[in-house]
Amino acid sequence: MGDGKMLSQFLLSKHLILWVDRLLLPIYALAFVLLGYSTYLGLCVAPVDVTQGEVYRIIYLHVPLAALSLAMFCLVGLLVIIERALHVKVADTLAQASACVGTVITVLTLLTGAIWAKPTWGTWWIWDARLTSESLLLLLYVSYLMTRWSIYPDHSAREVAAWIAILGLVDVPVVHYSVNWWYTLHQGATLLQFAMPKIAASMLVPLIWSFLAWGCMVLVLWLHTFSVLYWTEYQVDEL
Repeated sequence: MGDGKMLSQFLLSKHLILWVDRLLLPIYALAFVLLGYSTYLGLCVAPVDVTQGEVYRIIYLHVPLAALSLAMFCLVGLLVIIERALHVKVADTLAQASACVGTVITVLTLLTGAIWAKPTWGTWWIWDARLTSESLLLLLYVSYLMTRWSIYPDHSAREVAAWIAILGLVDVPVVHYSVNWWYTLHQGATLLQFAMPKIAASMLVPLIWSFLAWGCMVLVLWLHTFSVLYWTEYQVDEL
């Protein structure tokens, strides 16, 4: 309990949140530079895929977003566990920020997947194992946020939302391994696997840069969302 209070006081300190606000602009600038460079590599440097042609280039947007949608839900689960176990109040705010950003990323993942599916599969949507489990992830994100923001009193909202996040973690490995566990039209893992990536180096390097770029963008969006929620929720003058 004592350690949790000390951690909460540190994370809620005026100086820390002001430093977060100061860092937003340079991190945004870095994220946009990385996005510009990774986009150049993906569109102009990476070779054309012999099977899918030019349409495969959406991989440099879709794959990082898909991976980050899972990572952000893992972060939500970790933060609510910290909040429940150590009573670190600010972890709840960080979890809400994670869920907000994760929801947007998951929507973009599904949209870019649909755009990729149309010329590849001949349809915008199919109840494929990967697509269905990713849609369930979006539902979990929305359920967490709606529960957290609509139930009163606040401690009840935190408890119910925490259970949704913790139990929802089961869907993360389901999304990742769905292409291995069930027959699916979705291609198997090419990068995030315990083996050598199944992708040529000339295509892999731009993909790694795309991961770095979108990871940086998601980081700054997470910090920005946390800052907005922080200034909205807490009476800073009383800290």
